[in-house]
Amino acid sequence: MSAARIHDTAVVDRTAELGDHVHVGPYAVIEAGVVIGDDCTIGPHSLIATGTTMGRRNRLTGHSSIGTAPQDLGFYDVESRLEIGDDNMIREFVSLNRGTPKESCLTKIGSRNMIMAGAHVGHDCVVGSGVILTNCVLLGGHVHVGDGCVLSGFVGVNQFTSIGRVSYVGGNSRVVQDVPPFCKVAGDPAEVRMVNEVGMQRFGMDRDDITEVKHVYRTIFRRGSSVLEEAHSLINDDSPLVRELAEFLVRKEAGRFGRYRESLRAG
Repeated sequence: MSAARIHDTAVVDRTAELGDHVHVGPYAVIEAGVVIGDDCTIGPHSLIATGTTMGRRNRLTGHSSIGTAPQDLGFYDVESRLEIGDDNMIREFVSLNRGTPKESCLTKIGSRNMIMAGAHVGHDCVVGSGVILTNCVLLGGHVHVGDGCVLSGFVGVNQFTSIGRVSYVGGNSRVVQDVPPFCKVAGDPAEVRMVNEVGMQRFGMDRDDITEVKHVYRTIFRRGSSVLEEAHSLINDDSPLVRELAEFLVRKEAGRFGRYRESLRAG
């Protein structure tokens, strides 16, 4: 056993692997085969289920449910996984489900994310790094969230939806279509409102690149012409960010119901 601190009331399976300086709080449960990296804190009453692998310096404040079985009526008892990176903050009553055979049996969370109280990440989701999921954000199954995104409180995201990187979703929004990168969306259903200029600055993007995206945004969304036609015309633009935006929009429009990943769905 490593140099972990485990409270007397915690239940840790003998086959779990705990790194150095892991702190396990009162009444926490860590199931068989779980792997937890160095310097993690597992708060009181947390459950870390079989199939979970966690990197270093993650902090779970308590009452979280990590790596539990998918909430999918078609799921049967097969081996599936949840992988979590480093330096994540996971707050109270967060639930993160494992993957299903419908994809690669994997749900994946990156690094340096804050997942606030009551948030849920469904099966087969992929969440990037530097993401903030505010209180009570709900991600349906098979959702992909890019790096640097912020989802405000009580946002609900439909299954198979993609959230482009460094985007912002306003509170209480219902997201039923793919969200373009570098944009702010809000509403029920959510619609594109403006460029996420502040988010791009915080992400460390160059001022000239931000200005170019703002200019292209007006061309795509404010002229009144076809978004798809404008996106196709920018697919070979000199700016990598503009190309990223254009390529995302082309995929979005090609997908079922405005969700590219829906078009990949089996059946």
